Amino acid sequence: MCYHTKLTADAMSVAKALKAEFLEKDIYTPSVEINGFQSPEYPIVRWDERPIIQFYEWGLIADWLTFKGFAKNSPEVKKARNQCLNARLEELPEKSSFKNKISNRCIIPMDGMYEWQWEMPGNPKSKKTKYMVTKPDNGIFCCAGLFNEWKDPKTGATTYCYTICTTEGNELMKKIKNEGERMLVVLNPDEHEHWLNPQIPEMAFFDRSYIELKAVLAVPKQISLF
Repeated sequence: MCYHTKLTADAMSVAKALKAEFLEKDIYTPSVEINGFQSPEYPIVRWDERPIIQFYEWGLIADWLTFKGFAKNSPEVKKARNQCLNARLEELPEKSSFKNKISNRCIIPMDGMYEWQWEMPGNPKSKKTKYMVTKPDNGIFCCAGLFNEWKDPKTGATTYCYTICTTEGNELMKKIKNEGERMLVVLNPDEHEHWLNPQIPEMAFFDRSYIELKAVLAVPKQISLF
């Protein structure tokens, strides 16, 4: 799973890549590393509001938490939300957090994602090497996601949030993600509109074997490896 991304491009470049315009351009801040566990506000494009870029919090809050009566700042919501930073594409119809949100399609821009390779897969004490994964040209790319508008049962406030879908890793990602062999559902530009069309089955995007990516050591300096 991927919980750390990078978006360092300027606002104009992001808007151009998404073919959309920012609603609140002034609050966009490029960042070298974005940590999903901090529930950051992040630019996304929704399928039903295609022309605009909005800021949603990373980490989908599921509707069942509303029915349970949990407030946004409760430990229960925090724990459940951390488990919804990513969503396995093949499990969307089965998971209570996602099965009613499959049509809530969005795309999430980034120009890099961070992944860790285990020296001894499965060993929690294993040394891990951090990589930054980008497109070959280091440009912006988008990933498939789902959004929700979650209403806090205690305060009535709405949280606009999203998750990023994952699938089986392609050849490069299997080399890096050797403990799980997963990857984000990276979309080529000509797939953006297809993902944003809820009529197209989500599993049409499961195969990412043709997605071109490269990996460099994230620290201490970037050295191209794959």
